[in-house]
Amino acid sequence: MNSDPLEKLLSIGGDALSMVEPVPALMGDDSRTLGGLLRRKNGFYAFESALHVFASGDITASGRSLEEWNDSRLWKHFYGDLMSEGLFFAEDVFGGQFVLAGDVVHTFNPETAELVSFAESVEAWAAKVLDRYDHATGYSIAHAWQMENGALPAGHRLIPRVPFVVGGEYEADNIVPVEASVAMRYWAGFAKVISELPDGANLRFNPQAVESVICAKWDSKNGSSCLCFNN
Repeated sequence: MNSDPLEKLLSIGGDALSMVEPVPALMGDDSRTLGGLLRRKNGFYAFESALHVFASGDITASGRSLEEWNDSRLWKHFYGDLMSEGLFFAEDVFGGQFVLAGDVVHTFNPETAELVSFAESVEAWAAKVLDRYDHATGYSIAHAWQMENGALPAGHRLIPRVPFVVGGEYEADNIVPVEASVAMRYWAGFAKVISELPDGANLRFNPQAVESVICAKWDSKNGSSCLCFNN
């Protein structure tokens, strides 16, 4: 029985997203660090694409690289003062981020910009993801949606029409496919609205707002702002 959670996670993940040597900065050299993980497999998807671990280095076909994803100009600056420090290295199927700050892994909720401690190390993160993979990655929703609609393209996430934070259902018919950085920009605006509401105020939300960011592949009205990896 494999007692190494990082090795087990690697074994159930798909092919490496990049064959180049990962950039070592900020990731550590030990085998139990993020750098050690990416040296063994430089980026991958797991649990039917519900979990995405970013690859380091120059990649294109599989979406954003770790370095591009953490470039503030891509989407982080849209959150303004709500943005948290750390290396955003993986994401669940809804675009919920896993963030490495020092040795500790946190979760970043894109709808609210809330940062919550998740695991004391990358190794512990892997163990927790394996132990609670449905909750940690959104696997069952990803599976149900893809059974009905086909495979989710690389670099895309599923986001709710009605945000989860205001009672949106974790159901396949409440989610739509959006390129990941477009989704994060969309949520940044939503998070800012929430942060500015006075205590006790009601939030008005238009569930049709998400229609403009649906990936063009599924946008029958040809009005999508999603240009996949060109923006």
